[in-house]
Amino acid sequence: MFWRGLRLVAWDGTCLEVADSPANVSHFTRHGVRTTRPAGYPQVRLTALVECGTRAVIDAVFGPLRHKELPQAHALLPALKPGMLLLADRGYDGFEAIRDAAATGADLLWRVQAGRLLPVIHPLPDGTHLTLIADRRSGDRLAKWLHRGPITRCLTG
Repeated sequence: MFWRGLRLVAWDGTCLEVADSPANVSHFTRHGVRTTRPAGYPQVRLTALVECGTRAVIDAVFGPLRHKELPQAHALLPALKPGMLLLADRGYDGFEAIRDAAATGADLLWRVQAGRLLPVIHPLPDGTHLTLIADRRSGDRLAKWLHRGPITRCLTG
């Protein structure tokens, strides 16, 4: 599926149950439960990059539950290419993930956490704006910079 010439892709994670064998329990472990009954089947964490619309799997990473989605998504970065528009949920909105995904040449459209500071660096005619996403260490410098007054020029490049 394409939108404005860009191939729409998304990544997200889920958990899948696998056979209840001693080898699987040893490698994947059982998920935690909040009751006194034993946990169900061992589970595998799956993070996949899929094409929206067709749901074709472009790349996928499997691992034990202790492997989190964000590091698994990082392993999918080589599958991202220029000409793709990557859709991602707010769990992936860390500075490093955004920086590394942008470095692939793919365009990004990510939902971010509600409290995220996204300052208006330069308003655009369509009502949106350019912003700066910085790592936590840069937050103080960004706050001071934003209080300097209105921006008088826009840098490109």
